[in-house]
Amino acid sequence: MRRVPRHSHYVPLGELWRELTSWYSWQPDATFEKVPIRLQPPPGKRLLVIDATDTGELVSWAGIPHRLGSESRRLTGERNAPEKSNPECTQAFTYPFAIAIHDDRGKSLNALAQVKPGYARAEHRQEYSLQGFPMFLGRSFFNYRRIVSTAAGDVFESMPAPGDITLINWNRGNDWGWMNPSLVLTDEQLAKSGQLQNWLGGLSLDALKNGEKHALLFAEWLLEKQSDLDLPLTYLTGANSPMGTVSGLSMIPYFREGRRILGRQAYGQTQFMMREADLGVEPGTKRRDFSATAIARVHYSIDIHGCRYRNWEPSQEATSAALDEYDVQPTPIPLESLIPQGVDNLLIGGKSLAVSHIVNAVTRTHYSEWSIGAAAGATAGWLLKHAPANLSPAEIVPQHQIVPLQQYLTNQGLRPQ
Repeated sequence: MRRVPRHSHYVPLGELWRELTSWYSWQPDATFEKVPIRLQPPPGKRLLVIDATDTGELVSWAGIPHRLGSESRRLTGERNAPEKSNPECTQAFTYPFAIAIHDDRGKSLNALAQVKPGYARAEHRQEYSLQGFPMFLGRSFFNYRRIVSTAAGDVFESMPAPGDITLINWNRGNDWGWMNPSLVLTDEQLAKSGQLQNWLGGLSLDALKNGEKHALLFAEWLLEKQSDLDLPLTYLTGANSPMGTVSGLSMIPYFREGRRILGRQAYGQTQFMMREADLGVEPGTKRRDFSATAIARVHYSIDIHGCRYRNWEPSQEATSAALDEYDVQPTPIPLESLIPQGVDNLLIGGKSLAVSHIVNAVTRTHYSEWSIGAAAGATAGWLLKHAPANLSPAEIVPQHQIVPLQQYLTNQGLRPQ
């Protein structure tokens, strides 16, 4: 369904929990006209589909075998996996926003004071911390993601000036990892929610709402506690703000994790999944060599933005897996991680590839997603234009077509190995 704003001056609310019902509805409303879209191949051609959604929406909606949340050590064999699996434990999500060094005479702070959270303000505020970083000077909170600098100098070190703007994405700030309720609905929760008939992304609207409120209250805390007499802070909202929304929050949050497919038989597994040892981080453990079927390459920290319950019940988060980028080796992504079970014309183009919860902490980043998405798109193009007729993604390796595919990816400017 394509939605078309009825008015040229339309500005998104930046309240996803409130907007999702309209976005997914087939019915036109006061805000949007709706245009049904049918995906089908041209006559005589075939259709290849790529699920590049943040949370594996097609994977869930189509009933494709997958996992969700943290997996136990017994299930994956990973050294730093938790004792038990917890499908509710996906990584924290974040609503970014922007603040500027500008004196609005308390207008934005007064507006933020009107926010009514589901949990008490005090509960939210006890989560907030600059974690020992200064607010402005040097390697500071403000300079960490400064996106507008009005004065000459090193944007990572120099003192900000009036007119400067920073983007806020902070672990002890606008991250929301509470599982009361959890964000991504399990299969059982989906069945009870009615979303299999009236899809809303397979997400909890209450969790989205809680995350939004948490971000807004962090903005309030920053303006109230961190403003300086010479460097006053303003929360930016509206069409001309960096986020371009009424609320000042991003239209959708940064989803760090969703559903992850189970691959087909490959590399010694009946259901292929990349695991912690494949990142080259376990001393004394032989790393599997994926170079023969590699179609992309990723590299990042094992960066766990954890989950927790409100009252600190055991979360089964893989907290001990966290590792700095310098200790993680660049990792090839094999074609097999993009190919789900049971469907022959589907590829994964984002976070939902066949990786464990721990490996997702590496593959979830933008660079990794871009690499995987570009490889998925180029692979689909190669299958339709250059591969033997009607070759499916799952047949590429058995039919000895992986080398031509890798060469094609290289010719497209990608780095399969």
